[in-house]
Parts: sequence; C-alpha cells; structure tokens
Amino acid sequence: MLGIKPLLGLLFFVWGGVYFYHLVVYSLGDKKRINQLVDNLAKEPESFKSKNYIAMNSMGAGGLFSYFCLVYPLVRHRRREKKCSSDVFMFLNWLFFMTVLYLFIFV
Repeated sequence: MLGIKPLLGLLFFVWGGVYFYHLVVYSLGDKKRINQLVDNLAKEPESFKSKNYIAMNSMGAGGLFSYFCLVYPLVRHRRREKKCSSDVFMFLNWLFFMTVLYLFIFV
C-alpha cells in the first residue's frame, strides 16, 4: 500500500503545473481576471482595489492570486459567484499550498 508521501508528491507535481499556469495567466494576462477574483472574494472590493492598486498590476496580480488561494477556506463564505467549478479550483489550489507546506516541513 502506498504511503501518504508519494501521493502528496504526485499531487505537488501534477497540480503544480496547473497552479503555475494560472499564476502566469493572472500575472501577465488581462487585468479583468484579477478584478473578477477581487470582486468575487474580497470583503469590500472597491476599498481593496483602492488600497492595493499597485498589487493589482502585472506580477502583483499573481501575488494576489496566490494570497486568495492561500486564504480561500477563510474567505469562501464571501464569494459572490457560487460556481462549483471555481470552488473546486480554488480548493485544489489551497490543497497545493498545504502540500507544499507539508513537504517543506516534514520531508
């Protein structure tokens, strides 16, 4: 029977590709994507945008995407767009972060 470490390693490599692809899309892509993410998950989107306007440009947008992936279980109740696909996607990104943390600490 397989242990947990090989399965976590497999999850890390498989989902890592998906996560980093979306990180590049948010960082270098159209600004409407990060605006949609902030509108969906931020508590007060307009004040968040005015305070963090620099972070919403270019590489900062990728950082905001990573931030929302990391805190997703805590801000999930705020989401305005209740699509199952985005919920699963963000949860898998959060699981990727937890896998990275587990592998960093215990392996």
